[in-house]
Amino acid sequence: MSDTPADPPSSATEPAASTEAEAPPPEAIAAAEPTPASAVDLHVKLGPLQDHGVARPRAAQVWAWALAGGGLAGLASWIAGEWMLDWFVVDAPPPPAAGGGPRGLTEADFTATIRALVGNASVAFGFLGGLLGLLLGIAGGMVRSAPRAGLAAGLLGAALGTAAGVGASMGVLPIYARAMNRPELRDLDVAYAVLALGAVWGAVGATGGLAFGVGMGGGRRALLGMVGGLIGGILGAAAFELLAAAAFPLDATTQPISNSRESRLLARALVALFTSAGVAALVAPTRFEEPAEAAD
Repeated sequence: MSDTPADPPSSATEPAASTEAEAPPPEAIAAAEPTPASAVDLHVKLGPLQDHGVARPRAAQVWAWALAGGGLAGLASWIAGEWMLDWFVVDAPPPPAAGGGPRGLTEADFTATIRALVGNASVAFGFLGGLLGLLLGIAGGMVRSAPRAGLAAGLLGAALGTAAGVGASMGVLPIYARAMNRPELRDLDVAYAVLALGAVWGAVGATGGLAFGVGMGGGRRALLGMVGGLIGGILGAAAFELLAAAAFPLDATTQPISNSRESRLLARALVALFTSAGVAALVAPTRFEEPAEAAD
């Protein structure tokens, strides 16, 4: 009997185990394989194509919420304005005396007429500014799924927008009304109406844009929203005067509050939609962005 130990029997599983031990993990294989370049690999994003992992929202979301909030504000302000139409009235003036004021009115009667006109415009545009601020602020919060922040921004926007609408109306419209009673300026009534309404609507648009930016979060967005709302309000006034002069030539559309329901609806719709579009155009992401870029 030999003293030499017999070789241990080889296991049938040893080659497979050795192969498994030497094989690289699947992650290393995937990393070694070349992959085509993509937006994710290059760490850039096109605004409307951003995914939910990026800190900044998609441009389509910003546009949708801004237009929805602004459009609803325009409709609601028109309904409220029709209900509050002619809130301030002035008694019919007596027959004009010789040497009376503009258009045969005495200076006291003319002043009372302007006071009623400015009062009604202040009510209408105060509602417009308050509703724009409220609903655009809420819309800004909804862009980032933060309804509480949106409500807080909306309440701030409602207060500022109401103050802006009333304050701008009381500051600008008396000057405009007196200017339009000067015979040498009546041929420029459309241009002066754009300036006057642009000042008022630009003010309420700026507060609405500010509220939208605050709702989204970040001082930069608030500033851009305010600038966009200001520009949108001015453009809305210009668009209204140009369209209304052709569509409603007999409705005194150069007055702060025009004479027909349809022309007043057009006015509210244009200022609200132009304001919303101006805000969205400046706040929405439209350029290549780093995915790690945090919200302001």
